[in-house]
Amino acid sequence: MPNEPVERVLVDIPGMPVEIGPPVQAFRTPWRIAVRRFAANRLAVVALMVILLLSLIALLAPVLVPADLTAIEHVMQKRYLPPSWSHPFGTDEFGRDLYSRALYGAGISLSVGVLAMLVALSVGTIYGAIAGYVGGFVDNALMRALDAFTAFPKLFLILLLAGVFKAHIGILILIMGLTSWTDTARLVRGEILSLKQREFVEAARAIGLPDYLIILRHLIPNAISAVLVSATLMVVGLIGVEAMLSFLGIGVHPPIPSWGNMIEAGQDALFIAWWIAFFPGILLAITVLSFNLVSDGLRDVLDPKALTRRYV
Repeated sequence: MPNEPVERVLVDIPGMPVEIGPPVQAFRTPWRIAVRRFAANRLAVVALMVILLLSLIALLAPVLVPADLTAIEHVMQKRYLPPSWSHPFGTDEFGRDLYSRALYGAGISLSVGVLAMLVALSVGTIYGAIAGYVGGFVDNALMRALDAFTAFPKLFLILLLAGVFKAHIGILILIMGLTSWTDTARLVRGEILSLKQREFVEAARAIGLPDYLIILRHLIPNAISAVLVSATLMVVGLIGVEAMLSFLGIGVHPPIPSWGNMIEAGQDALFIAWWIAFFPGILLAITVLSFNLVSDGLRDVLDPKALTRRYV
């Protein structure tokens, strides 16, 4: 009957039993499952495409910008022009094309956020891995030092260091990265504490593998999935911090454009030239929302129960 289930039949061939039946679906690896689950989250996929588009714009900004970023010729004729075909985002008080400056500012804001995240991720991962793997007195000492560091308000520390060093972009990235690693360190430490008792770590010790290789080759790669969600959220926070510092005048300094200092430049002319602050503010909001959606998608995908589920 067509509605009856098809049973598998075990055929005895000398030396090799063969199972005959419906074809078995190919085994799906955990990471392939993760990709399929992420692709099923349409909001996360759209957000990822937005981030990739903004990243592409940031990389190609020197080629894409149609006007000189610092040109202030014919100021009286071009200042405070509203959005038009020739100036899609309008012009500022110096007659500069805001569309060109916003495209270039995307590269600055994203680069500062991503590079500062990589600095924080590197420091936090190494710090947390050492604390979790060594344990004992070293773990206690490192975590008490971490508690003392986090006792200082992060925002106040960033403002103080940025003001003292009169930060250009490179120093700003280091300051933001070196003050944002603590949450990653705690997360990695917790993961390492649970992983170091696993059989593959005991096997690595048994064959005489040095501790630093066990950490780098086995523990950190197995803890990285939990760090990915933290990294995307960290980028959101760091882009916001850069915008705030630039808004306060101690971040990215003009004439180099970033979304933060463009918003700051438009606050005094908000009622006569709303477009100066509006367009970089919208781009900043879209970027932050996109990273948040991608982070939510990764959090769902990298659920350990989802990654260990096997389909056959």
